Amino acid sequence: MMIKKLMITLLMIVYVVVFTGCGEDKGTAGKESLTEKHDPVTVTVGAQFLTEEEFSRYITEPVKKKYPWITVKDVRYVSGRSLPELITSGETPDLVIHHNIGGMQQYLDLDLTYPLTDMIKKYNMDLSRFEPEALEAVKAATSRDDLVGLPYTRHFSALYYNKDIFDKFGVEHPKDGMTWDEVYQLARKVTRVVDNVQFRGLEPNVTERPASQLSLPYVDPKTHKALINTEQWKKVLEFMLKIHQIPGNEQITYHGAANDLFAKNQTLAMLASNNILFEGNLYKFPELNWNMVSYPAWPEAPGKSLRIDQHMLSITKSSKNPDAAFLVIATVTSDEVQMDLSAQGRLSILKDKKIRDAFGANLDFIKGKNIQALYKTTPAKSFAPTKYDGTAMSTINDALKDAVTNGKDVNTVLREAEEKLNQKIRQLEESK
Repeated sequence: MMIKKLMITLLMIVYVVVFTGCGEDKGTAGKESLTEKHDPVTVTVGAQFLTEEEFSRYITEPVKKKYPWITVKDVRYVSGRSLPELITSGETPDLVIHHNIGGMQQYLDLDLTYPLTDMIKKYNMDLSRFEPEALEAVKAATSRDDLVGLPYTRHFSALYYNKDIFDKFGVEHPKDGMTWDEVYQLARKVTRVVDNVQFRGLEPNVTERPASQLSLPYVDPKTHKALINTEQWKKVLEFMLKIHQIPGNEQITYHGAANDLFAKNQTLAMLASNNILFEGNLYKFPELNWNMVSYPAWPEAPGKSLRIDQHMLSITKSSKNPDAAFLVIATVTSDEVQMDLSAQGRLSILKDKKIRDAFGANLDFIKGKNIQALYKTTPAKSFAPTKYDGTAMSTINDALKDAVTNGKDVNTVLREAEEKLNQKIRQLEESK
């Protein structure tokens, strides 16, 4: 009888260890036991930035594998079904994907805020795994000390260059750690006309990017007054003007047009930009002999690249399934998914060196490229964005165009830009 009781006790201990101890998930949601029973839950995600294939790869399938009772539904924003329209129709998603620069403002304006403090504690999420700059960027975007969203990827910045153009003119290639002025000197050497083809030396892209390295805000978040007529903005605009005053490099091209000059036309020697591996169609031009180095820095901000521009997931306060929604966030930011995301050419927001070293591992077209250049700079400090920043960006870019095209001095275009921006802000506020 004693032996039988002992055997029963041992079996009970084994059962407890196997099914509640050893089976415990040691990831970000470690409190979920394998023996717990869950009712099926559907988590809707207001999706953007991810293709349907990427959504399935990074969200739907990993969640299904880890938490079989959770079904993730991809809710695309299409005509007639924007986020505000979904809210009006009573279909507010449980989660929204947005970004910290501009995109967060809509989340706040629509009163969707759901603080994650309790969830982070409840599920024992280790925030030390994240880049500290990435978490600070969330707080800066909301002017709050807590987190109302977690990032899962961010843009990187780099100086892309065409090796063949440099070799054609016998000019040394760019290297990591260069300043803007050093890049400018290289640009002068490779801006030439050959066989009636104009080769441009450098496209620095939109003005706000070099400015963001110095953490220059556009609008005061409290007074809603323009902040672009300052000595630091003057420094940035004067340098941008200097680049476009190189004979043959006067053209101003942004985003897609600049990408085409570099990848398709192959007449642009250097392009300072963010992740253009796919958005810039680099993968479509295997014959392009390109490489990258670290993003050029200002002397007073050595080693600083652009402020963080990241994609993130936030729970909406009306969600009836906040726990399941948080488990979705935990899955997307898990080591496993972040490793896969990195291997596919998206920059992880985790600090793990193994995940960083895996960047682009699945992409043949970037094999042999200077991938470590991405990690030789750190993001500049974020600042509080405003709903008028987009208007300010357009205004400052117009000011540069005015200086380049019409020959106006920088002091004049900045003063006029400040007046125009303040007027536009007043109009927008009056139209509410």
